[in-house]
Amino acid sequence: MRKLITLVFLGAALSVPAATAAPMKGKPTGPKPCHGKAKVMVVLKGTLANDPATGDTSFQMNVTSSNRWGRGYKKATQPLTVNVSDSTRYVKAGAASTLDALGQNDMAVVKSKMARCDLRDADPAAMPALMAKQVVVQLLAAESD
Repeated sequence: MRKLITLVFLGAALSVPAATAAPMKGKPTGPKPCHGKAKVMVVLKGTLANDPATGDTSFQMNVTSSNRWGRGYKKATQPLTVNVSDSTRYVKAGAASTLDALGQNDMAVVKSKMARCDLRDADPAAMPALMAKQVVVQLLAAESD
């Protein structure tokens, strides 16, 4: 009898770890974990709301359209503040330009890279700060003549 009880307890002790270590079947539920490594391109199109000067670290922009990752910025309060750095590239009339060459009401495209996780659950009222990597001023056909 004592051997039988010992075998039963031994079998139960070995079966518990095997049962808990078994993988789950089917798709996992809940939100995907966000590790912040994936970078996405945020593209915003619109008009400049101010005339930036040479030493400025930002400019104002009224966003009229965006890509998927920029939807929150389009819904945010306008004009939107776009930060710039020394590494920001500017293009105007197909040539390299500078921040002070941008003018109010210029049609512009702003490109920026951000972590996907920062944008995924962001509220349009409190979007993360946008640092421009590239600003492209689009000239209208009448201006290019």
